[in-house]
Amino acid sequence: MLAPHAFRALGARRVLASQARAFWNVSLPVLKSPGGAHITKYHIVKPYKDGVDYDDFLISLPERDHLASFTKEVPLFLRYLKVVTDQEGRGEAFKAFLERSKSGLVVESDVFITTDELLAIMWKNGYSDAERNAIQFTFPSDYKFHYPELSVMFDIPEEETYKFCMRTRMEDSHIGELDHSKVKREGLIRDHWLIFGTGLFIFKTFPFFNYYFGVKVFGTSMWCWTMWHVLNRFIAKTTRRNEYMAAQKTAQEVMDGEDKIVESMRRFANDAKCVEYLKTFKDDSEEKISAYRKALVVKMKEDLTERASKQLQAIASFEAGMGSAMQDLVVREAASSFKEKFPTDKGMQDKAFAAAVKALSGATVEAAEDPVAAHFMAAFGSLQGVDLTTSKADAKGSLAERVAFAQQSKEKEFQETFMVTAKEAEEVRSLASKAKSGQDYDFSKLPAEALQRLEALYSSINAKVGYALPDSMGPKPIAATSDSTANSYVDKVNAQLEAAALKLRDARLKAFVQAF
Repeated sequence: MLAPHAFRALGARRVLASQARAFWNVSLPVLKSPGGAHITKYHIVKPYKDGVDYDDFLISLPERDHLASFTKEVPLFLRYLKVVTDQEGRGEAFKAFLERSKSGLVVESDVFITTDELLAIMWKNGYSDAERNAIQFTFPSDYKFHYPELSVMFDIPEEETYKFCMRTRMEDSHIGELDHSKVKREGLIRDHWLIFGTGLFIFKTFPFFNYYFGVKVFGTSMWCWTMWHVLNRFIAKTTRRNEYMAAQKTAQEVMDGEDKIVESMRRFANDAKCVEYLKTFKDDSEEKISAYRKALVVKMKEDLTERASKQLQAIASFEAGMGSAMQDLVVREAASSFKEKFPTDKGMQDKAFAAAVKALSGATVEAAEDPVAAHFMAAFGSLQGVDLTTSKADAKGSLAERVAFAQQSKEKEFQETFMVTAKEAEEVRSLASKAKSGQDYDFSKLPAEALQRLEALYSSINAKVGYALPDSMGPKPIAATSDSTANSYVDKVNAQLEAAALKLRDARLKAFVQAF
């Protein structure tokens, strides 16, 4: 009798083991459930689920509230339903179903029809090939259409689709999930103590079945039996849950370890190419260094050309602005001098009155007779032959003196902006004398503030004259690693980079101070 049951149990284990993931001969129970396989009363293996019983729907005829339910995610069905409802003008139905399934669609797990069954029903009811192809190409063959989905898709009441799905499952002798709390037999403790009372009533007239044996022995045994049943349920449930959780944790740890091993192996996938790379390392390095030198020279040339072009453009813009400003100044100063002279000059006032009367009479007024024109012509004539750069400058003097003052101010501004001033040259020579070491210069002798000031003068003076040189070689220090041996090599490389940078700085500053 035990052989068939053992054979079925072993067969069930083999089925589940074939579905589990195996890696390096390590079995991972990721597809199992708490408690492993569950053999129903029909000797059919089903996955064990806590709080779920299995039974044939045709035999048990379960009520709706006896069925086990679950939460179903329906993103694929929602996309298909959106297309269907838009074509049929049932937007409100889609919104209602979307709101219902926003947190998952709660349905009875075994009240459904499969994709193949739905296609067969649609063919029997005269649906077109296009409609059936839309279902076939959208949903996989193992998709389960539960009754709420069928109801909203075909616009049929849910009660009708529920009955149809249940009838389909019953005709198929479907063994489905039932809610254990709804179908289990109630009154475990009541049954036990009913057995105790019945036994005590029957055997009370038997010899030696006295108070001690009936109450103490038989009653205590029944109490122990009841407690064993209750505790067995609790302990078995807790043990199965903990075993399942431990198995899941182990499976996750094993899979994480496998992923890390594979990731580590990928790091060494190209190690075989290292020898090939080392064979051409010298030639490649020489080629790249020569290309780098050429690129560095080209970049310096481009920077120098760009800096000089921008500086020349700035000079041209300054001179153009200075010329227009000078013209405007001459006109404004001539007008200002006329306004100052006219109220106090009686002769100019008489000429202005006579010119106005003559103009009113219709006669032509000559330029010499017009005091305004005569004043401006005299003012402009006073500027002819005057060297504004050397003549006397006075902001409140004559027109020539005012223009000379403005011209000389602009010249001074031009010199300070685009030329090296004597003060800057003297400051450079002073700092260079502090760094003088025999016939050469040692800029490490300078204090930090003096060296910083010399660098600032270098930048500002080169910016004035439109000259550019690289401030550094470009490479940055290499960051430290976790390997102490590698860090010693990195420190040496960084020290060489720092020494080369200092050498470049000294050469740059030496060429700069020698120009003064």
